[in-house]
Amino acid sequence: MPVPLLAICGLALFALSIPALRGINDLHEAVRGGELPRLAAPLHWQAVRAFFGVLVALPVWLATQSLGIAALGAALAAAGLGFAAAPQFLQASRRRLEQAMVAELALHLELMALVVESGGSLGAALGTCVERAPAGPLRRAWEGVLVETCNGTDIHEALRNVDQRLGVRAVSTLVVVVRNCERAGAGLPLVLRERARQAAAGRFARAERLARAAPLKLWATLMLCLAPCTLLVLAFPMAEALAALLDR
Repeated sequence: MPVPLLAICGLALFALSIPALRGINDLHEAVRGGELPRLAAPLHWQAVRAFFGVLVALPVWLATQSLGIAALGAALAAAGLGFAAAPQFLQASRRRLEQAMVAELALHLELMALVVESGGSLGAALGTCVERAPAGPLRRAWEGVLVETCNGTDIHEALRNVDQRLGVRAVSTLVVVVRNCERAGAGLPLVLRERARQAAAGRFARAERLARAAPLKLWATLMLCLAPCTLLVLAFPMAEALAALLDR
């Protein structure tokens, strides 16, 4: 490739990397905080997709340089595939993050129900989740609630704010139930305990579905990977044996 054209491509890549890296940093913060609405419309998303396509195309171009002009075509095709596949990776990350938060919620509800049943307040229950629960986006969300309450915000308003940031239906239902219990004067411990049972049952049901699907995935792996490899391994000695028989 001529030096001027190479320099122009380098400058274009550098210009593209500035908004792309900002978008990647925004995606990282959204994933760390469990903010699903931010993942639905990421910052500088088109630049991130283009940058992803360039990262996919560079190894292809380096590996096919000896092909001449065909190397450029292969690199452009790889860049197009990377650009088109980026939304699929984003959606998969969003689904995994949502499933992780729903799975974490079962343990958090157990801790909250235990504290409230012992006579503690809702704030104390959230503090116990922050202290005892494993690290994750839901734990960081409760930390944000406690920070807002320490700054003078009402705990229900802080819960509504975190609900808007997370965008998870299970958390939204929990926030609505807690607010309604406080307004109606209903027994919050009983409600939290029932929500904890439902969350645990849902988690167990998801585990059962994954367990039933595992044999099918293993069978597909066996048929697509192990069986062809086994045939390839056996092909060489069989060919040698057949050649020896034909020589006789």
